Amino acid sequence: MVRRSAVWKRSTFVPAVIFTGPHREAQASIFAGAVAGEVPNADVSHDHGRQTTFRTLIDRAAGGTGDLGARVPGSWLPAPRFPLTQIILFALRIHEEREQPPEENRGDQAGSGSQRSRDAVYEERLREWRRRRAPLRSFGGRFEYFVRFLGGPSIVAAIVTVLLTKWLETAGAANVFILASSFVGAVLAALAMARFWSSGTYRHRWFCTEPYVRRGEREALPAYLRRVAEQEDDAVIERLLMFAFLEDLRLAYRRKAPWPGWGRGGYAVLRLGDIGRDAERTNFLKVMHRVLTDTGRKVPLLVVAEADVWPAGLCGDDHPSAARVNPAGPDLLRAHADWQDSAQRVSPCPYLVMDRSAAYEKFTDVPQVKRRALRRFRPVGYWLLVATTILLPLGGGGWWVLRPCGSGLSSMNGECIGLSSATVNYDSTLAPILRLITDQNDFIPADAKIYRIIYFGQLTRSGEQDPGHSLVGTAAELTGLYARQLETNKQQSDWKVQVEFANPGQDFTNARMAADAIVKRAAWDRSIAAVVGLGWSRTEVRTALEILCGAQLPAVTTSAGADRLRPLGGKMCPYFYRMAALNSHQARVAVHWLKTGLPLQEGKLPENPKVAILQQRDELEIYSEDMADEFAKIYPANLYRRYVYTDDKDLRYMVEQACREYGALFYTGRAALFPVLDDAWRTHCAKRNVPVLSSDDVTSMVATETKRNPQGHNMDVRFISLSDPRTDESAPVANNHESVVREIMKQVETERKKSTHEGHPPPVPLPADHVMLTHDAALAVTTAFDWIRGYTDGMDVSAGVQDNLRGLEVAGATGAITFPMGKEPHDAQNRRLWLMRAVPRERLERVDVCHVENTMVVCEGAQEAKAPS
Repeated sequence: MVRRSAVWKRSTFVPAVIFTGPHREAQASIFAGAVAGEVPNADVSHDHGRQTTFRTLIDRAAGGTGDLGARVPGSWLPAPRFPLTQIILFALRIHEEREQPPEENRGDQAGSGSQRSRDAVYEERLREWRRRRAPLRSFGGRFEYFVRFLGGPSIVAAIVTVLLTKWLETAGAANVFILASSFVGAVLAALAMARFWSSGTYRHRWFCTEPYVRRGEREALPAYLRRVAEQEDDAVIERLLMFAFLEDLRLAYRRKAPWPGWGRGGYAVLRLGDIGRDAERTNFLKVMHRVLTDTGRKVPLLVVAEADVWPAGLCGDDHPSAARVNPAGPDLLRAHADWQDSAQRVSPCPYLVMDRSAAYEKFTDVPQVKRRALRRFRPVGYWLLVATTILLPLGGGGWWVLRPCGSGLSSMNGECIGLSSATVNYDSTLAPILRLITDQNDFIPADAKIYRIIYFGQLTRSGEQDPGHSLVGTAAELTGLYARQLETNKQQSDWKVQVEFANPGQDFTNARMAADAIVKRAAWDRSIAAVVGLGWSRTEVRTALEILCGAQLPAVTTSAGADRLRPLGGKMCPYFYRMAALNSHQARVAVHWLKTGLPLQEGKLPENPKVAILQQRDELEIYSEDMADEFAKIYPANLYRRYVYTDDKDLRYMVEQACREYGALFYTGRAALFPVLDDAWRTHCAKRNVPVLSSDDVTSMVATETKRNPQGHNMDVRFISLSDPRTDESAPVANNHESVVREIMKQVETERKKSTHEGHPPPVPLPADHVMLTHDAALAVTTAFDWIRGYTDGMDVSAGVQDNLRGLEVAGATGAITFPMGKEPHDAQNRRLWLMRAVPRERLERVDVCHVENTMVVCEGAQEAKAPS
C-alpha cells in the first residue's frame, strides 16, 4: 500500500486502514511495523500520560521534533519537512502562552493591547524562532538545501559562460576567469535560494491561496499568524492545520526534479491509535476527510488506526459506507486493488476496514511485494539526477571554454582548425600582425555597415618545424591584407571591412574542414564578400576551392599558380580568381630566359642549354609536377631530362647525376628543400659552372638570406619571382599602393621585432611578393564591392562582388590587375614576372621583367621597369 507508483505514472490515493476486532491493536502494530524502517513513520497511538488533542497529534507527527520529520536510516534522502505546519503550531503556542485561565477569558486576555503591539510580539518571536530552526543550524540541512538548488544556477552559469566567451571571443586565462566567476555566481545564487527556502518564506505565500484563513496579498506574516492564533472557531484552526500538514507532505513527495520527492519510493505511514475510544483521534480522521473533500487533494500518507467496531458516523454524509474486506481471506493485496479501483471517483472514501479477527501472527506474515530494481534504486537515481543537473552543465560549460580551441575551431592533431575572428589559438609568431588586424576590426564603429573578407591560410604549425620559414609567408599575406583593410577603413564611408580567419592547418592539411566551416557560415551570413589566400598549389587547396565554388563564394588566390589548380571537379569554376601568374606563363618565361642566355656571375649561359628538370614527387603537391610539365611542353624534347626526387637524399643524388650531363638545373620544388639543393650544388656543380634557375617558390628564402647578410651570403641562384622581392632602396616604388604597402611592412616588422624575446634571433623578414599579391587580392575584392555600396543592407555581398570582379581593371602594388569579362577562366591577365639573380656577397639584383601575351613573352629589358598606371 505504501509503495509509490513509478515516476512516469500518476500518484495514487492512499487509504486510511482501520483494524477492528479483538486483536486490532496487535494487527495494526504488525501492519504498520512492516515498513517502519523503510519510509517516514510516526506512531502517535500511545499518549504516554499526556492529554491528547488534535493539535498534539499533529505536533507529535510533524512538529519540530515530530517523528515524520526524522531521517529514515539508509534512505539517502532528507526527511520530509513541515514548515507550514510548524509555523501554525508556533503561532498557536505564542497565543497559548499569552492566554490566562479560565478558558472563557481567552478572547479578552489574548486581545489585550493594540493590534500593532500584538503583531510586534509575533514578529519578535518569529525572528527568534527562525534563527533556531534546524535547517539553518545543521550542516546537513544547509548542504541538502544547497545541493537541491544548485542545479538551476549551474545550468544558467554554463549558458552565460558559453555565450559570454563566444561574444567576447576570449580564450585561455580569460575563459578560466569567466568560468570561475560564473561558478561562484551559481554557488552564491544556490546559497541565497537555499536560505530563502529553508526559512519557509517562499512556502508562506501558500497561505494566500488556502481556503480556511486566507492571508491578504500584502499582509505581513506576523499579523497573519496573530490573526490565525486568535481565531475563535476551533474547527477552522483544525482544518487549516490539517491542510498545512497535508501540503507539507505533498511538497515532500512532489516530483519536480531535482527534488527529494522524486526519489521517495514509499509513502509516509502514521499509526494513529484507537479511534473508537478517543474522540480526538476520531476527529483527526474526520478533519482529514473533510479537508480532502474540500480540496480534492491526494494524501501521500497511509494512516493506520484501530477500533472495536467501525465508527458508523466517520464518513458522515460524504460517503455513506467504507470499503470492508476480510483480512483473513486469501489475498489482502487484491482487496487493496479493488479499493483502488473504487478510489478513482472524485473524493473517494479514504477508509479501508479490516473487520475480522486475527489476520497476522507476526511481521513476516504480512504479504510482501517484491521491490523492483527501479524502485530499489530510486534514491540513487535521485542523487544521480541531482549530480547530473549540477555537473553536466558545469562540465559542459567548462569543456566549452577550456577546450584547446576557441569558438568555431576544432582540435585536429594539435592544431585548431576552422573559422574564427579570434586569434588566440594561432601561432605566436603571427601574433603581432594578427593583433593589428583584430585591433582594426575592433575600431570599426558599432553603427557601421560591415562586409567581411575571410583569410584562408595556414595559421598554425604541427611538430617542431622552424616557424621562421614555415609561417613567414602567412605573416606576409596577413600584412598585405592588413594594409588594404587599413586603406579601406580610413575612407569616409558607412561601410567598413572586417577580416576573419579560416585555418586549414600546416600545409593546408585540413583545408576541407576549413572550407566547410566557411560554407556553413555563408549559409546565414550574407556579409561575406570573398575568401582571400589559398596560396599553395596542393590537392587540399583544390578540394577547398571545389567546396567554395559549390557554395558560389568568390575565392581569390594569392600565390598559387599551378594550371591544374584551375579545373575544379573536371570543369572550370567561375568563382575562382587568381592573382599570380600561371605556371604555364612562368615556364614560358623560364624557357625564354634560357633561350636568350641565362646570366652567370661572368657572362651568360649559351643559348638553349641542356636542362635537368628537378621535379619533386608528392601525392599532395600539384605545384612541382605542374611546373615541370608546363616547361616540358615548350622546351625542345632533346634538351631536357626530368630528375624526380621524393626526399633530401634523392635530391642530393639527382643533383650529382644531373650536373655530370646537363648545363643548367631548373628547380621546380618547394623552398623547404632548397638548402639541400644549394649544398649539393656547391659540392657537385659549382666547379662545373652549372647554374640553377628556380621557380617562384624559393623567392622568400633567397630574398631573406640576401637581406640578412647582403655582404656575406653565399647564395648563387637565378629565380623567377611573382613580384619584386626587394624591400630596400634598390627597389623602385611603382605607385601609391606599393608605397603604402612598403610603409605597412615597416610598421609590421617593427611590431614583430618588439615581440621577439631577448636572446632569440630576429624574425625572418617578410617576403615582399606575398605581401604585394595579397594586398592586390584584397584590393580587387574591395574595389568590386565599391560598385555595390549604395545597395540595401540586406544584399548578398558575395553575389555583388562576384558580378563586379568579372571584367575588373585596377592598378595594384604588383601592377595592372585585369580579370576577363567571361565566366571563366578568371586568371589575372598579363601578370608580370621578375627574373632575379643572387650572387655571393652582393645584393639581390633584378635582371628583367616579363609577361606573357597569349603565347608571346614580352620583356621590359634590363632597365628598371615601371608598373603601368
